Amino acid sequence: KQWYQRRVRGILLVLCFTFVTPLSTEIQKMQRKMSCDDNDPAMAMHLKRPLLPPTRRHHNYPLIRRCDMSDEMKTEALEACVTAYDKFPNNNEHIARFLKELMDKNFGCSWHVIAGEGFGFDITHETKNLMYIFLGGNMAMILWKCS
Repeated sequence: KQWYQRRVRGILLVLCFTFVTPLSTEIQKMQRKMSCDDNDPAMAMHLKRPLLPPTRRHHNYPLIRRCDMSDEMKTEALEACVTAYDKFPNNNEHIARFLKELMDKNFGCSWHVIAGEGFGFDITHETKNLMYIFLGGNMAMILWKCS
């Protein structure tokens, strides 16, 4: 039993160092139970310590998930997305409207835009006219042309 606890504890420590985000509360509870010694007062204080709250990973740069645009269209669309996000940080509808109008004006009609958090999509688009991007953590935008 002791070998098994040491082995599991070693695996948990390896997992702790490989993930960027903090340990989840369930793993923290399990780790505390395995390292517990009933006669050790320091361990009793360790078990009473509050658990770390779960955190999200945020990035400060635009993260392009999928893009098949030409380089100049990609650069212009990326700049437009960043501008829209900076201009309307709390209004997804205004972001989508701003991007659609700008893309329609610069690259012709029939552009569609979705901006928000936590959405799924399945679209049909013209080739060389799609960009899926994340900004500021969870804010996602997808721009595509379909005529």
